[in-house]
Amino acid sequence: MPVVMIVLFGFALSTELKNVKVGVYTPTDDIFTRKLIDRIGESEYFTIVFDAPDKEALDAAFLNNTIEVGMIFQDNFYSTISHDGRASVQILLDGTNMNIAQMAQFYLRNIIGTSVQELAQEVVMADPELSLNLPVEIKPTTSMLYNPQMKSSFNFVPGVMGMILTLVCSMMTSVSIVREKERGTMEVLLVSPVKPFLVILAKTIPYFVISALNLATTILLAIYLLQVPVSGSMLWVVMISLLYIMVSLSLGILVSTLVSTQQEAILISAMVFLMPTLLLSGMLFPIESMPVILQYVSYIIPARWYIDAMKALMIQGVSVKYCIDLVAILFAFLVAITSLSVYKYKDRL
Repeated sequence: MPVVMIVLFGFALSTELKNVKVGVYTPTDDIFTRKLIDRIGESEYFTIVFDAPDKEALDAAFLNNTIEVGMIFQDNFYSTISHDGRASVQILLDGTNMNIAQMAQFYLRNIIGTSVQELAQEVVMADPELSLNLPVEIKPTTSMLYNPQMKSSFNFVPGVMGMILTLVCSMMTSVSIVREKERGTMEVLLVSPVKPFLVILAKTIPYFVISALNLATTILLAIYLLQVPVSGSMLWVVMISLLYIMVSLSLGILVSTLVSTQQEAILISAMVFLMPTLLLSGMLFPIESMPVILQYVSYIIPARWYIDAMKALMIQGVSVKYCIDLVAILFAFLVAITSLSVYKYKDRL
């Protein structure tokens, strides 16, 4: 555990901005605009991943979580600069993660401000026939999507929901089967004609009901106390949360089938599940800023996919069709973990 903590806290705890995915829309493509886009993509902070054919495609990229920042250049961008010496570019930011959005805005404005004069001179030197009035000024205008009030609770509530459900659900079920072993009542279950899957299901149902009550309490507090809006379908927020509850319960059951004491079960649930959920799910720190190996590890953290789904449904207000891939991943986790639990359940003392 000390080694794991040192590695995670040393590499995952990073608020640096790296590899933020950017989409651009250029109504009139020209050499000056392209050089400015290339300059942004060459920085360590941004990666140009999408060249949108129109504004609607840029909006769809936000909904699909393909991009985190969008840039819309003014029509006839170079021509306007040539005649007026100034032009505008609109910066769209995903406000569901306010910290990333604010840093991205600062770095983008800085790159544009420091590069524009240099790029203007490069364009004129490359083609002297081009006319360009110097000095050149580009005025960025910023729009914060999904969180115009810039409230930090919009970012943290989905993450806190994932953390609470992971911790509470896994801890409750992790001691369910191992408690039978310690009390000596496992013999009764083993000699009964009940199949392993039904034993696991029976151990899970009471905790599922308790977890559903915890979910209701969490959602009510988020809406009425923290004023977090549910812009999407409340039905799907509840349904996906219940699916995630089952994934967390199955994790606890798996632990319960592997260990022999309740202390071990609680320790694993509290430490092994809590720290990755906090550090590798994108709840506190951007995954893009982590080392590549930790980015791959984050793929096996169920909370990552649940938090992404909650942000999309609660904050962005998208249709559930944009979350189908996230739901499919959570369902695959449920099937895989439950199957492994049934396989590891020992029907012999």
